[in-house]
Amino acid sequence: MICLALGLGVLGFAAMRKARRCGAFGGCGHHGWYGHWHRHHHHWRRSWMLHGLFSRLDASPAQERAIIAEVDKVREKIWQTRRNLRDGRGDLGAAIRGPVLDDAALGAVLGRVDNATGEVRQTILEALRNIHGVLDDRQRQILGDMLDGGWRGGSPYRM
Repeated sequence: MICLALGLGVLGFAAMRKARRCGAFGGCGHHGWYGHWHRHHHHWRRSWMLHGLFSRLDASPAQERAIIAEVDKVREKIWQTRRNLRDGRGDLGAAIRGPVLDDAALGAVLGRVDNATGEVRQTILEALRNIHGVLDDRQRQILGDMLDGGWRGGSPYRM
């Protein structure tokens, strides 16, 4: 009996997620939902935070595409950097493995980390500049208020 209840719970959860993405709450299929977010149903694989952001900003489809493109650039750069840093673990292991800490090898590893951090920082700054340029004054104000008070708009119940 417990197995049946668990199975139904899992199926219900999966159905709820599908309904939220596609059916009961607006549809992401070709029939569409009349809200501005769902004009581009292929963006549902994006973060739910972007959905909330676009809704709060009342972003146009062109603004949504520009912001998504910038977020994708940042995500790609972060993943690329993580892969590159993962390759450097062997160098760090070699520096630590010896009886004396190899300062030259450690400096090379830390230089790689500094370079990667600088590249990610530059990508983020460029994305923020581009997103800032896409938004109008009202949207910048809303986004600034969201960042000041958190994504929930500065609820009095949150600190």
